[in-house]
Amino acid sequence: MKNSYHKTAYTTYILIALNLLIYVLEIKLGGSQNFVALERLGALIPEKVWAGEWWRLIGANFLHYGSLHLATNMVCLFFIGRLIELSLGAKSYLTIYLFSGIGSMLSFSLLAYKLEMDNVFLVGASAAIMGLIGAILAISLQVWLRKRESLGAKRRLQRVILIVVMQFIFDNLIPQVSFHSHLFGFIIGFLISSILVFIKFNLKQT
Repeated sequence: MKNSYHKTAYTTYILIALNLLIYVLEIKLGGSQNFVALERLGALIPEKVWAGEWWRLIGANFLHYGSLHLATNMVCLFFIGRLIELSLGAKSYLTIYLFSGIGSMLSFSLLAYKLEMDNVFLVGASAAIMGLIGAILAISLQVWLRKRESLGAKRRLQRVILIVVMQFIFDNLIPQVSFHSHLFGFIIGFLISSILVFIKFNLKQT
């Protein structure tokens, strides 16, 4: 794990700025709750993805439906993103973020195709952020596995698990939230982070 003292999470700030700039573009093209504008900018529509518009797997992660949606995700990204970036470094952080977001959109598109889901329209950075939450779990789990006698490591792991459980309960209670995209993002983020953290721990020990 990298020493985060006196370091700045530039990648997180760049991602937030990019989301804000794209939100301004949404407003200029007709509004952040205008489905036509969101579709033009890259909202995830599975049938269009399978028709060849693969760029939607990326674009949908940077679009938001309304100011509350944007604000909620950016606040989460500010706190969680900085934590992961300063812990694992910008390269690993960006890898987790992008793979979680894009991988979640692809997985959701596959699910929609398999279940023949119609009128699916998905936007938001939530899936990528859930990948970062998966990263927090991966870090906490790796620390606990190496320091099982540490009460602090055990309590931190328990707290993270509780937060994850509460998040998924919340996702199921809010109809507008895509539970599946969040779940896919979390799983992808956890798996990638587990590999990256394992490598970093072992490199540190050699």
